[in-house]
Amino acid sequence: MSKTDPESEFAPVKRHSIEDEVYQRLRETILKGDLEGGQRLIHENLAKRFGTSRIPVRDALKRLAADGLVETDKRGTYRVTHCGVEDVQEIYALRELLEAHAVALATPRLDKDSLVQIERLHEDMETAADRGEAETYVTLNQTFHNVLYEIADQPRLMRMIHSLWQGLPPLTPITIAHRLEQSNQEHCAIISALRARDATQAAAAMRTHIANAGKALQQHVASKEGRLR
Repeated sequence: MSKTDPESEFAPVKRHSIEDEVYQRLRETILKGDLEGGQRLIHENLAKRFGTSRIPVRDALKRLAADGLVETDKRGTYRVTHCGVEDVQEIYALRELLEAHAVALATPRLDKDSLVQIERLHEDMETAADRGEAETYVTLNQTFHNVLYEIADQPRLMRMIHSLWQGLPPLTPITIAHRLEQSNQEHCAIISALRARDATQAAAAMRTHIANAGKALQQHVASKEGRLR
């Protein structure tokens, strides 16, 4: 049994961009863990609850599928993507390898302007964490990592990293409150190594960051799976 009925969570949409509103509200609900993995999302029911037609719901679900947050079968049935402990272990083990490698390649190519941009993003993340703005933090965090990895100029590597991000269950800063502060501390260690232009230390700091996030998420997913048994 799912702990939340997706049909009971939404008021009619009033904003002009209906598809964006439906997408954002469904995304937030999934990321917060209010919809369980495997839970079916029915176009007609969601459209009725949002007070819109099926088309914005359909398009929003397609975007969520591209994000990896929902999945569909041959019949066009959408369900919230399930991600268990073993999935988290595999994803984060690969993230450790690939993202540490990206940082090691990026560090010697880092210029002053890029470092300033990374530092400013970190400051904005600290502000978001202090204010408890988890969704803002997630967006800034993704930008922080993107900016850093793109300096490596390895497009295939970036595609592999992005594919792993899309396979993630609800993101740790949203579902695990203490990760906001801990993540910021880990980012400080990464930035310190970047300032020193120490590629080895930067890669090690990134591996620690990814490993800690993976452990926290594994514990979170395991606790949820235990409650569902």
